[in-house]
Amino acid sequence: MSTEKTQYALNLLESAFINTKPRGVGCSFGKDSVTAVHLARRIDPNIPVFSIMTIFKPKETFEYLVEINRLLNLDVLVYMVAERVPQILIDNGIKVELLSPDNFREAQGTHENFLHTEDVDRCCHLLKVVPIQKAVANYDVLIDGLRSSEGITRQNLQEIEITGDLTKIHPILHFTEEDIFEYLKKNDIPIHPWYLKTFPDGKRYRSLGCAPCTRPIFDHESERDGRWQGSKKEGGECGIHTNQIKPSKQNIPLQKTFVMEKQDYNC
Repeated sequence: MSTEKTQYALNLLESAFINTKPRGVGCSFGKDSVTAVHLARRIDPNIPVFSIMTIFKPKETFEYLVEINRLLNLDVLVYMVAERVPQILIDNGIKVELLSPDNFREAQGTHENFLHTEDVDRCCHLLKVVPIQKAVANYDVLIDGLRSSEGITRQNLQEIEITGDLTKIHPILHFTEEDIFEYLKKNDIPIHPWYLKTFPDGKRYRSLGCAPCTRPIFDHESERDGRWQGSKKEGGECGIHTNQIKPSKQNIPLQKTFVMEKQDYNC
């Protein structure tokens, strides 16, 4: 990747951070959000990092969270709807805010199978959207790892957007999949082990979520095509990035408050 892309992302963050507090970074501990966290910490070494975990995340994600938390000294705060804190988080001193599973348990009780096979939208809302609403309640600015080339649902994003009372910053919006892996390698940051798996038919994991809803795909497919395969959400969004997770206290129309001149990249 070009050094111009990295510098542009850093400039975007630096300019957007002026007089904007409080702020935080959301991290799913996939390749993109870890890159966004690392970039944000280069501008603000003390910026808080939080993560939304679910009971359906693969064990490798929890192990990777612990590894990256230690390596980058993140002091991450995990929000999770569950009966109890996973032992691996307890053993490694990870801070967890445990949210009541009552609503999820009630919704699950109306289905013969797991909720994620019967009502995937409801499952994502209860396990992901509700926790992030709690996580960003005291933030004015949220930095995330969205990229426009991941899939059709993210093609029209702007680098800085305002939804409700929350300003969202997408510092790696113009990075490619190759850019991400190159950035992580250059900065000696390990990648989630699922990205290293290659299946006999050539498929590989390219976008990670909950284990039951994540499938390997071919290189010619869009990165998010492996998410929620066989459901109406296939290749789509869990709702974290499509819902207004911090509604405005005032009836103010959506607007952009910061614009940087876009650059053409030779990648």
